[in-house]
Amino acid sequence: MKKALTSVLFAICFIFVFAISACGNGSGGETPPPASPPESAGGNGNVLIVYFSWSGSGNTEKMANRIAARTNGTAVKIEAAVPYTGSYNEVAYGRAKEEHDSNARPEVAQSTYDSIDMSKYDTVFVGYPIWWWTTPMIITTFLEYYEWTSDVDIYPFSQSASMDVSQFNTSMEQVRTSANGATVHDGLFARASDTAAIDAYLLTNSLAVRQAHNAGLSV
Repeated sequence: MKKALTSVLFAICFIFVFAISACGNGSGGETPPPASPPESAGGNGNVLIVYFSWSGSGNTEKMANRIAARTNGTAVKIEAAVPYTGSYNEVAYGRAKEEHDSNARPEVAQSTYDSIDMSKYDTVFVGYPIWWWTTPMIITTFLEYYEWTSDVDIYPFSQSASMDVSQFNTSMEQVRTSANGATVHDGLFARASDTAAIDAYLLTNSLAVRQAHNAGLSV
């Protein structure tokens, strides 16, 4: 009787040990790998918004700030080494026209370059007003300063009093020539007050904004 009881207890222990082993080694008992973190909806922080804005209305600056807010990008204002001073007529029909007519390269303040580590960015928005049917010449100075590669995406944006599309198209050609080597995309031409147009453009062209939109966040 005692021997039979011992045999039964041994059998029970064997079954228990086998069950534990099966749970530990079977597919149903494996510890799942940790889940990958979700993709950030705010972008990777590698978006730069550079812009030149002279007039007191600051329309280009308003556009730049909105783009920066929507893309979680870094906004940097392009400053001239010799500031543009005087009335609108003095600047527009004086210095700006002279620079355009002579294909000049007005110097950019070194502090502007010092504030930008271009190697950190693969998406660059470039903003400017239309001066004499194209970009201000200081935009050409800035873009020619860098050695661009095709893995950098440039998105021009602009506004003007007349909102003449042909002038913007001319400015786009100037950007493409000045940023030789970069991938220059179709730009945004809208009034600073037309926030719907700005947001629609970003939703189409900005990865950061698309991520936020797909995540159901406010853009």
